[in-house]
Amino acid sequence: MPNKNKEIDMKKNSNEDTDESSLSSKGKRMEWVVASEVSGRDGFPTSDRWTRNHLKELASNKPHLVRKRRGTKAFEYHVSLLPKETQESLLDGETIPEPQKKHSNNSINAELLSEFAFIPGYSIQVSAGNGTLNMDQLEPSRYLAFRKKWLNYRGFNEKDLVIVWAKGDSMEPTINNNDTLVVHVGRKRPKDGHIYIFRCEDELFVKRYQSVVGTWRLISDNHMYTPLDIKKEEQHQFEVIGQVVHIAKDIGD
Repeated sequence: MPNKNKEIDMKKNSNEDTDESSLSSKGKRMEWVVASEVSGRDGFPTSDRWTRNHLKELASNKPHLVRKRRGTKAFEYHVSLLPKETQESLLDGETIPEPQKKHSNNSINAELLSEFAFIPGYSIQVSAGNGTLNMDQLEPSRYLAFRKKWLNYRGFNEKDLVIVWAKGDSMEPTINNNDTLVVHVGRKRPKDGHIYIFRCEDELFVKRYQSVVGTWRLISDNHMYTPLDIKKEEQHQFEVIGQVVHIAKDIGD
């Protein structure tokens, strides 16, 4: 099982001696970048989300080239990870060599990266609340650590998972207010009995799905709420964001 709701202090798990040598720091060498500063350049997707995934892959065996950007919750990556042509486009024709490993933090980072997957969490509440869930336009507000062994056991790819938070009581006792929801965004074809996040216009909500003769029945586990039947001709108004595959709960204050 994962270490539920375990938020990693990124200052401890990345190089603590961060400087200001990033693209957003005036007067400094541009040595560190975040996904939004690289997306769309040579060899990189136009989507920030897929650029983040690509940067994570490039840094998978080089934890000393990843750190937390000062003053934000975003990860940044050393420019030396980028292809030569991408470096030159960022640095006016220059390139930067890979820095030496800092052994004091490298062993910690390597152990964490080998054992844990860091799933992005977005400051979005679903159930009775409003909001959008477009990972290409949002930066994660935090990352939660899950053991890779558990992900493999469940058959999950970490790239397919995101984290949001529940709001309201419509899914009690299964899901309580502020519960942490792990959502598989690759599962968009609902199956009977499973729980999904749906979007209709600007409203996001989490419901249990049932198929009834061509009708989508969206069920609240709290029996005080009436099921919502979506006829076939109305289903195009609803988007299946993904399946809720794990719920983490806080107990007590």
